[in-house]
Amino acid sequence: LKTSTCRLLIEFPVARSPPSMSRMPELSPPMMQDMGRPLVREGARELMSGFNIWQPAPQAQDSLFQIVGSDFSQVLEIHLRASEVVTAEPRSMLFASDGVSLGADMGGLDQGCKRCCCAGESMFRLHLQHDGRNPNSVEKVALTPAFPAKIVPVDLRQYDGLIFNRGAFLAALGRDWRVDVKMVRSLGTAFCAGQGLFMNTLHGDGMVFLNAGGTVMTKQLAPGEKIVVDKHGLLAFERTVTISIRSSGGCMVCCCAAQGLFNTELTGPGLVWVHTMSLGKLRQALGAAAGGGGGGNQGGGS
Repeated sequence: LKTSTCRLLIEFPVARSPPSMSRMPELSPPMMQDMGRPLVREGARELMSGFNIWQPAPQAQDSLFQIVGSDFSQVLEIHLRASEVVTAEPRSMLFASDGVSLGADMGGLDQGCKRCCCAGESMFRLHLQHDGRNPNSVEKVALTPAFPAKIVPVDLRQYDGLIFNRGAFLAALGRDWRVDVKMVRSLGTAFCAGQGLFMNTLHGDGMVFLNAGGTVMTKQLAPGEKIVVDKHGLLAFERTVTISIRSSGGCMVCCCAAQGLFNTELTGPGLVWVHTMSLGKLRQALGAAAGGGGGGNQGGGS
C-alpha cells in the first residue's frame, strides 16, 4: 500500500496553483481613467486669452515675509529686525510678538488727505515697528485683508508708479514709499471707469502688498494693444498703460445685462492685474442675497 501510494504521488504530482491575481496588472475602468486625467497639462498657467493665472513666486529662505493660508483668506507674516517697520491699513493686524510697538499717524496732512479723499484708503496709518529692546531678536507681525482676499506682493523697484484700485492697498515694508494721486484725462473716464477723478499711484523702492479677491490674473499688453475689462475687475496696472472708457452697447446691455453704460478700456504697453471678486462686487452679491438689490454695475472697482 505504501509503495502504491508513493507511485501515485510520483506519477500524479500535485497540480500547481494558478498565478496570483495580485501579480496581474489592474485595469481601471475607462470612465474612471478619463475622469482622473487633469483638464490641462500640469504646470500650464497661460490661458487662451493671453492672460496668466497669477501665482506667488516661491519664497527664499531669507525672505522677510511669508504669505500663508487658503485662497479664501490669506495671512501676511512679516519678520522685523531692529528698527524695521511695516505700515498697514487700520484693522489689518492679526497678531504681533512681544517686541513690536504700535503707532499711528497720517504721514503728513498732505498724504493723509490724498489717501482718504482720493485713494479710498484710511486717513490714518498703522505702524508696527521693532521696539529695539532686544536688538538681536526677530519679531513677527501678521496682517490680514479686511475682506476675504488673496495678498499680492509688488516690488516697487520693478513697478514704481504702479496705479492701483481704490481700497486695494494692504501694507508696505520700510519707509521709502509713498502714495500719490494722478488725475485722469477726461471726465468720462473719471465718472465711468471706476477710478474716480484721481488714480492712486505707488512710488518708492520697497515691497507693498495689495488685496485681491478671487482669482488673480495678469496680462502683458503690447504697445497699442487694447483690452476691455469690467471696472470691478481691475486691480492694478503699470504707469505706461492708458485708461479710458468704451460704450458697453445699447439700452438692453445697459439696463438688462447689468453692464452699465461704459466699460473700462486699457491700452498698452504694460502689465495689467485683474481679479474676479473685488470688494465692490462682493458687496453687491451679499446685498442681492440679502434682498437689498445689489444688481447692476455700480460703484467703484475694489
